[in-house]
Amino acid sequence: MTTTNRHKHALRARGASTLSTLLLVAALSALVACGSSGGGGESVAGGSIPGGGGAGASAEALAAFQAGVFPLVRNNCATCHAGAGPGTPSIAHPDASTAYSVILSNQKVNFSNPAQSRLVRRLVSDFHYCWSDCVMNGAEMQAAVDAWALAVASDPGGGGQQVSGLVSTSAAFTDGFEPQGDDRYEDNILAEWEFKEETGTVASDTSGVAPAMDLTLEGDATFLSNYGIAMTDGSAEATAATSVKLFDAIADANGGSQQYSVELWVQPANIEQGDNNPARIATYSLGTGQRNFSIDQAEYVYESRNRNLDPELSNNGSPAHRTADADQDAQAALQHVVVTYDQYRGRRVYVNGMFTDDDDEFAAQRLWNWDPNFRFALGNETSNNRDWEGQIRYAAIFPFVLTDAQIEQNFNAGIGKRLLIRFDVSQWAGPGSYVEFLMTELDASSYLFCSPTFVTPNPTGSRISNLRVSVNGVIPVSGQSFINVDTLVTGASQVLSDGCSVILKDLGPASDVFTIAFEYLAGFEDPVVPPPPGTPPPPVFDPPFPTEGFRDFARINATFSEVTGVDRTTPSIQSTYNGMIDALPVAPDLRQFSSATEVNIMKLGLEYCNALIDDTTARAAYFPGFPFGDPAAFDSAANQNMFVQALVDNMVGQNVPNQPTMADILGILQAPGGFFDLVTPPTCVAGCPTTIPIAKVTCSSVLSSAAVSVH
Repeated sequence: MTTTNRHKHALRARGASTLSTLLLVAALSALVACGSSGGGGESVAGGSIPGGGGAGASAEALAAFQAGVFPLVRNNCATCHAGAGPGTPSIAHPDASTAYSVILSNQKVNFSNPAQSRLVRRLVSDFHYCWSDCVMNGAEMQAAVDAWALAVASDPGGGGQQVSGLVSTSAAFTDGFEPQGDDRYEDNILAEWEFKEETGTVASDTSGVAPAMDLTLEGDATFLSNYGIAMTDGSAEATAATSVKLFDAIADANGGSQQYSVELWVQPANIEQGDNNPARIATYSLGTGQRNFSIDQAEYVYESRNRNLDPELSNNGSPAHRTADADQDAQAALQHVVVTYDQYRGRRVYVNGMFTDDDDEFAAQRLWNWDPNFRFALGNETSNNRDWEGQIRYAAIFPFVLTDAQIEQNFNAGIGKRLLIRFDVSQWAGPGSYVEFLMTELDASSYLFCSPTFVTPNPTGSRISNLRVSVNGVIPVSGQSFINVDTLVTGASQVLSDGCSVILKDLGPASDVFTIAFEYLAGFEDPVVPPPPGTPPPPVFDPPFPTEGFRDFARINATFSEVTGVDRTTPSIQSTYNGMIDALPVAPDLRQFSSATEVNIMKLGLEYCNALIDDTTARAAYFPGFPFGDPAAFDSAANQNMFVQALVDNMVGQNVPNQPTMADILGILQAPGGFFDLVTPPTCVAGCPTTIPIAKVTCSSVLSSAAVSVH
């Protein structure tokens, strides 16, 4: 990808639709300790959020906050979250009553279950800017929230904005029921796991395509109540006998499609896993060294490995196709991840319905060298030594490439236990009237309310506006995207909004009760006084992208081949390259360069120079006139100049801006005590280097230098 495109990619929004955007907001809520900034309190008929001097908060609640949570956030979060920094909301505002209001209104504490407070989870789960030890810091924050919760318990109005009850109606999560039908694209699906079992040790393949690739849960892999599996050191694995249907449908030379799509809904537990070896999310393999394909996480990066007939790719599907490090596509949040492969575009990765703009640098080839004896697994390598931590909420495999529209459709369809939940509004809109939401547990911390629909047998054209959702009687400020609803009901079943709202959990699905409140509903009013607008944070600009950088592993290999004329499929070179791919630069960022990187570049360069100089025909053409048969050829300064001139002409170039000149390179090689003095000592006895070894190491010194590796 070009620098310009990469910069655009880092700035563009992730979703093409309202639901895509809302799911991205949900993902960000798990990564950034902020939602929308909150300064003062939002007044509502019947209640208020404490703020602006602590109005609405009891003296005991505010004192408990000032004694515990406030000094922790002020001392450790003020750099970003004091109101002037880049982070929102202003949880570390210097005014204690303002910070109190902001933390409450943005649901950063859970008084019913302090351990689940976002202030606590950001430390113990997300490892977000801990000030010493994350576990200890999280325990310290939880103790402070515990003390605050005790004080709030004695003040019913001190824990948040209360529902007025004038135009509001309630329903429990347990009142919801699953809708019929599905708006996913699933035509000709090959394997599918919906993880609806909730208990047991077998996840059923529900595709209906024989043989059923049922997955056996091993280790600590367990089912989730909202559909999915969670794992920290476990896996879900099919047998080789059932996994063979992937080979038959995709890779078989007699009828295989030679293309595929793997669709996943995943929630990585953190963005630190895979720093040494990529963690396996999904794999079709036989251990760490042989695979047909895999999808991995390496910190903020998603990787796709795929074995095909391209000689540059190993039997392990390496080098991996990676999403850009700078884009940080992998996040510790619920994400829709799709990897596709075909004969035209190779490997492509989609995150939350959108292509990541990372093109495959390797040629697409047929998959005839796949092995039918491999096994499919989720959450770990089949050899159980590349464990991945997180949740897998859905998985599917198609024997063809999903189109961009189909991928976006499946992203918009959402995931998890989706329920229809209805709120009775018959006392205002007439008998049989209700508002219905499509709702799901988005993740461990939140619900997703989507597509509110007003249903009535007697549409009268009455007005509905400012729809808000509360949890257990408290209306959070964040996640209220339906406040912009303002319409007239003219149909028997009318969608009020195509969007969604992310609402944080309180007590959990078994106990949470939701209330929807209206400002206007069929002639009834409950006016809301809007809060004053907050001060926008200062603009944050990305650091300038460097104009110079290292060639990555593939470009280094291709460059060495081009400037030496040596075929990169030469067995000795291909073997060396495949063995050191992971130690060569993976990105152009010069800050990632280390001495070990240079050592491996030197090793690869030496293999190319060995192949070049051992080929008598090739070296004669490359170094015309140089006396390779003279064992003391490099004792002559004229011969040194002739040899180096050929290296400069072929590898460095003449009169190229920012490149060293012939004089620069000779000055280093011929300096007293320098390179040629070391390899051609003045007093030479038996065992001294001969011309061929000196030629190889001189060639390698130029080929492996920054003049070739840096661009």
